[in-house]
Amino acid sequence: MKKYFLYPKITIFFLLFKVSLAISQDEYPSLSKNYTKAQLDEMLVKYQNRKDTLGLAYTYWSYAKSEEKQYGLNYSPLTNLRKSMECFLIMKDSASFYNIRGALGSYFMDRPFIKEYAKEYIKGAVDYFRRKKQPNSEIGHLVNLANIDIHGNNFKNVKAILDRVEMLNREVKDEAYEGRLHSSYSDYYYRIKKYDESLKHAEISYEVGKKLQIDWLEALSLYVKSKCLDALGRQEERLDALLESQKIVESNTILIQLQKEIYYEIQNYYLKKKNYLKAYEFMNKARQTTEELYFSKMESDVRDFSENNLLEKQRMVVAKIALEKKLADIELDKLLIRQQMYIVLIILAIFFIGVLAYAYLSRQRFNRLDAEKVKKNIQIETLRALISGQEIERVRISQELHDGLGTLLSRIKFQTENIGTSKEQIAEMVDVACDEVRTISSNLQPNALTKFGLIRSIDDLILKQNSISPNIIFQHFGKEFEISPESSLMIFRIIQELMTNALKHAEATEILIQIVYQEERTLTITVEDDGKGFDDAKIQPENNGWNNIRSRVNYLHGIINLHSEPSDGTSVTIAIPFV
Repeated sequence: MKKYFLYPKITIFFLLFKVSLAISQDEYPSLSKNYTKAQLDEMLVKYQNRKDTLGLAYTYWSYAKSEEKQYGLNYSPLTNLRKSMECFLIMKDSASFYNIRGALGSYFMDRPFIKEYAKEYIKGAVDYFRRKKQPNSEIGHLVNLANIDIHGNNFKNVKAILDRVEMLNREVKDEAYEGRLHSSYSDYYYRIKKYDESLKHAEISYEVGKKLQIDWLEALSLYVKSKCLDALGRQEERLDALLESQKIVESNTILIQLQKEIYYEIQNYYLKKKNYLKAYEFMNKARQTTEELYFSKMESDVRDFSENNLLEKQRMVVAKIALEKKLADIELDKLLIRQQMYIVLIILAIFFIGVLAYAYLSRQRFNRLDAEKVKKNIQIETLRALISGQEIERVRISQELHDGLGTLLSRIKFQTENIGTSKEQIAEMVDVACDEVRTISSNLQPNALTKFGLIRSIDDLILKQNSISPNIIFQHFGKEFEISPESSLMIFRIIQELMTNALKHAEATEILIQIVYQEERTLTITVEDDGKGFDDAKIQPENNGWNNIRSRVNYLHGIINLHSEPSDGTSVTIAIPFV
């Protein structure tokens, strides 16, 4: 199938009138007005003298519009569009720059040798206006982007692009864009051989073109319709569509590209009908139109644009090679200096690495010794605290023996020497002495701890308190795991000390003791009371009770957390790992 020129110039026309222009100065030419060549030349001189780049940009743009609309094949807007684009680039007017760049791209859509510029220019405009969220400007370029892929039979993204055009037009609500959308759909469905769908969209675009008096849209819709009718074998209807399209394009010089394609299609129709005279007539018309188009100012400018871009690329390549050679020479001159510098730097680096390594190893050794010193100090402090606790325990036991058992034995001795004392009284006193001995023995090494383990020994400890107030609650959770006798005794002493502190000082109504055996072999101990509490920041260093607790926890590598506030009770949580 021959490629045909869709609507490059009319696309420009739409862009010029649909884009919202950020200009309100009365002295600049308006794109909605028509100017004579003399008026435009006068404005160019004025803005050149003023060095007004923005004024030049709008004047070149108006010049291009006039050349496109009024002057026919002997005039081309490409040069003035490029000048306008360059001026907008200097002024950093991105919106106008991309509008013109996209418009230039539409001129190159159906020229195979320059199509790469068309897609680059149009896609750049689409991406810019999409980023800026300007659907009024994006939509026209987006239709052209779809048409490039349609003409190249590259249908992968066409449907997605046209769906976006349809979505944008629901916001823009422009009937002309609606016609362009259906025209693109018609071409798309024709090329994928869905002729009925293509005809449906061609009819819609034709009606829109007729209603809005858009010649190119009418002519193009009829042209695509004729292609579908040809594929369906409906030759007479095909000829009617072609002849109607012929009338439109012959009355409008800017549609010469489409005119050429229509002549070729009519020639093809007559060849099928074996009317060789008529076929020859339209072959001549197509050839004349092709020559006229080839030698037109428009096509000449397009070719010049391509050649200029090619030469520019070649100049850039040559300049790049020259620059690379110059840089290579400079690098060669510097190579010896760099090599000498590298040698010096390597020597210095080796020296500094040696110094740093020595310093690092010395520091590591110092840190290791310091850490060992700290560890030893902690061990010494822990042992001192344990020894201190043992000494305090011995003093307490000594006092209990002296005050309790010693006094009781003295009374027994006195009573035995007293002839009037009965054996029953003496036996009763001996029983009391035995109970006292058992109590002291139990405090030294709880019998229940040795026989039954930690949980039963805590139960026994609480039972021996025989306390109604405060109420002592003991809870234990988790599966018990084995703990060494030494560790069990220390844990027992910790709980005993915490419970004793609560009983003596807290004035509590309830004491809660919890032991939790966790799966990762960690034992968590919690002792809480609802007593009067205290300021934990004011615990005196010489407080032997807390020192004993902390030293035992440290010895077991545990962590202790104390929380207490006046009138808010006390909570002590201890976590001891056994891994």
